[in-house]
Amino acid sequence: MPSSRRSLADLVRRLHAPLTAFVRSRQRGEEASDIVQETWLRASPGLETGGVANPRAYLYRIATNVMVDHAQRARRQAEMTASGEEAEQVPSSEPSAEAAAIARSELAHLRRIVDELPPRCREVFVLRKFDQVDPAVIAERLGITRGMVEKHLRNALLHIAARMGEIDDAE
Repeated sequence: MPSSRRSLADLVRRLHAPLTAFVRSRQRGEEASDIVQETWLRASPGLETGGVANPRAYLYRIATNVMVDHAQRARRQAEMTASGEEAEQVPSSEPSAEAAAIARSELAHLRRIVDELPPRCREVFVLRKFDQVDPAVIAERLGITRGMVEKHLRNALLHIAARMGEIDDAE
């Protein structure tokens, strides 16, 4: 076992019980065990390097900071609960049923428009926009130049935009 690990293990053996007593004198319940564990996790990197002059004071300072963090978290949770801002009332990131139905409808419309494209143009568009295939790979796969890939993409996008109503058909 490397010496830094051995010295950390020695510190844990020597200071775990006093640290636990210190935390329990200020914190009740099972949270005290969580605080002690979090203290060791936060302190380990500094203790392993051997750069801490007073490991006991270092541990107690970290334990105090962890207790403050836990108290602040509990206070924020209590304030949210008291204000009626409970987790069930937080808006979902999921789209509403109406938004999902609109999206499905727009996707079906886009599919119909893509199906109107000439076969090679449609193939290039689907490979690039849906399958995320690189234009150079598309050109190689279809045996056409990269310029032709760009031309098919441009034509497809113009057709789709015109049919979706984004640009005037006269353009």
